[in-house]
Amino acid sequence: MSLSIRSLSAAAALAVLAFAACSTPAVTGVKVHMQNGEYLDAIHLADSVIAAGESQNAELWMWRGKAQGNIRDWTGASESFQHVSQLDPAMAPQLEEYWFVFYNAAAVSLDSGDVASARSYLEAGREVVPGRPEFDQMLGDLAVQEGDYETALDHFKASADISREYVASLGGMLESAPADQKPAIEEVLANAESTFLLSLYNAGMIHKALAGMSDTEEASAAHLDGAVEVLQEAVGIDPTNADVLNLLAQVYLLRGSYDEAMSVFDDALAGVDAGLAEGWLAPEDAQAIRGEIMLTRGAALLEMERYDEAVTELEAAREVNGPSYVLLGNLAQAYIMQEEYDSAMTVLDEAAGLPDLTDEERANTLYMKFAALNQLERDEEAASALEAALEINPDNADWWEYLASTYSRLNRRSDAIEAMEHAQQLRGE
Repeated sequence: MSLSIRSLSAAAALAVLAFAACSTPAVTGVKVHMQNGEYLDAIHLADSVIAAGESQNAELWMWRGKAQGNIRDWTGASESFQHVSQLDPAMAPQLEEYWFVFYNAAAVSLDSGDVASARSYLEAGREVVPGRPEFDQMLGDLAVQEGDYETALDHFKASADISREYVASLGGMLESAPADQKPAIEEVLANAESTFLLSLYNAGMIHKALAGMSDTEEASAAHLDGAVEVLQEAVGIDPTNADVLNLLAQVYLLRGSYDEAMSVFDDALAGVDAGLAEGWLAPEDAQAIRGEIMLTRGAALLEMERYDEAVTELEAAREVNGPSYVLLGNLAQAYIMQEEYDSAMTVLDEAAGLPDLTDEERANTLYMKFAALNQLERDEEAASALEAALEINPDNADWWEYLASTYSRLNRRSDAIEAMEHAQQLRGE
């Protein structure tokens, strides 16, 4: 199962309506309409009775909400259930099975572009049914979309905490349940574990992102430690989940824990094979994940100065998923470090031909081409490549200094002096 930062489906199965003993004639009438499948009539009767003076009848609001749920009026049903919660907190257990009403109301609001209302429904759902993790999960997604990663992390952690308790509770129920009830509980438990896994994965993703944004090494290290903690817990839930394992390996790389990263990469590739064999991972998804893992592992091997292995891994990744700027850039660097400059040039020419390169990517490709040409002592071509790179990124002092050295070898003394002066100006010298 492939995971990424995302919300659950807005669709949810309708709960089976249970008919409890009535307390007023009005409730009886609403329930009769419900039993006959006359949901609109039930809503109209409830509305008229509420308007006539029974607005404090929690049971009437409950049945109104059930009727609205049956016609998929999620916003109306969520408002009815909020009234129930406010009027009679003792009815809270009856609301638990209708958590999806608030979730779907939020999804409907998001579909219409009303983020504020979506957040309001999710907050209400979290208050009325505090034992469901889905509300914090979607609130975290909203925070990510708004670039508020700290808030997103708080929500994903809260979702994980709720999921942890829910999974433990279901595990206890499963252990003591009669044999004929176990299959139903096992299905609910599997869904709960999936949500738990997603919450931990998302928390790990945010920790990793925040580590890269941190102003101090201490803050960055704390976020990387946090990522390892939640991702190791996720691995405990599903030891073969390739997405979780790949992310954990990336975090280990950022910590400089290369041996641990290599071991986890192996586990991740084994997880892909297991998912493919068991049928829950489609062949095209398995190929994409495998290629991503190979790319990341190849980059790690390059960082570890294991250049032969890096080339092998990156070439394999290219075979699986085709070329990309990141892959070709790493592969060219590996070839350069192996002093296979002609191979590097071939790869860089391929990179330069990729569509939709950013200016930064194009400039870096030209710089790497300069580096290879410089080693091949093809100084005219090297100077041309670096000049083109500087046209895109004219504020790179190091590049101007390298160009000055290249001009000197070409006996272009005035150009060399001018380039060196440009480098010194950029450095404020």
